[in-house]
Amino acid sequence: MRHRHIWCHKSSCPVCFIRGWSVRGAQSITGRVEEGVRRGLGKIEHVVVSVAVAERGLPEHVLRKKCREALVKRGVIGGCMIFHGYRIDKKRRVLVWSPHYHTLGFVLGGYSRCRNCPRKSDCDPNCNGFDSRAWKLFNEDGYYVKVLHARKTVFGTAFYQLNHATIKLGIKRFHAVTWFGVCGNRKYKSQKSVSDDVCPVCGGDMKRSAYVGKRHIVKDVSHPDYVSVFAFDEFDEDGMPNFIDFIGGRG
Repeated sequence: MRHRHIWCHKSSCPVCFIRGWSVRGAQSITGRVEEGVRRGLGKIEHVVVSVAVAERGLPEHVLRKKCREALVKRGVIGGCMIFHGYRIDKKRRVLVWSPHYHTLGFVLGGYSRCRNCPRKSDCDPNCNGFDSRAWKLFNEDGYYVKVLHARKTVFGTAFYQLNHATIKLGIKRFHAVTWFGVCGNRKYKSQKSVSDDVCPVCGGDMKRSAYVGKRHIVKDVSHPDYVSVFAFDEFDEDGMPNFIDFIGGRG
């Protein structure tokens, strides 16, 4: 059996944002960037761009534009930008204002050349690789851009970055995620990545049903005994069904 939870999908909801909005957004990001891979845009990279110290007090929409321009100058040809306004000050153990954007997108020419470079800690300024370009431009505009280590899953990275993204309240349509470049809204449409609802044991489709038995099933996701997928008897000790199938509609 698998729990069926209903979430409101609002980024500002303190209850549903992590398992509703973040999951839905991560699925959308995954489907979109994977479509870019199929179209030959290259490997998906995780890039971080930090705002120049002197410009951290500017409005968010201005910072977004400047960071997008900084990414394009360094060779990030497209992707999505996820806004993070704070960092952890490890010495003081507090959050400090340090606006930056996490980007899942594509680097012109790829990043394998710099990732596998033996001079990683002593970059050659004349090689014109991504790291070399990023360092030269940092000395000009103060925007620090770095490609992080290769990720195991795009969904996992997108979900993690979304579930602690910065949301500005009081704005009707504040965009925590922005698409740009070859992945922009006018470039192409893609299907959302939807996880398969299959049994982890037999691989068969999991039907929708309602629990009518007497045994207690933990439904609170914060409870230590909660599990999302579990085995359960089809009938109770009296031979009565523990579950009934939904018939028609949405249940």
